[in-house]
Amino acid sequence: MSFFLNQYGSQDVSEEKLQIAEVQFDAMCTTFNNILKTCMEKCIPHEEYSEGDLTKGEICCIDRCVAKMHYSNRLIGAYVQSRGFGPSTHLRHIEQFKRDVPDADS
Repeated sequence: MSFFLNQYGSQDVSEEKLQIAEVQFDAMCTTFNNILKTCMEKCIPHEEYSEGDLTKGEICCIDRCVAKMHYSNRLIGAYVQSRGFGPSTHLRHIEQFKRDVPDADS
């Protein structure tokens, strides 16, 4: 894409905002993977898996399961946000954790 067509090309991104975006991305990936694993274990039988496509019952089960998991995740997230939950206020050990865990990039 051309530099001239990118309206955000000249904006600076702070390191703090970039770190927050990385944490949010990791959290979303973890949530997605947990939902996927949970719903697949619940809705798709492992012992009788012989078809290439999902059956209508499996599709409906997965749809309901993902909807319930997503809804509950949103409810919990809204509750936590409304209570002002944050690493600095509720996870007092976060600084020690950051020092102990090596960076994934190195």
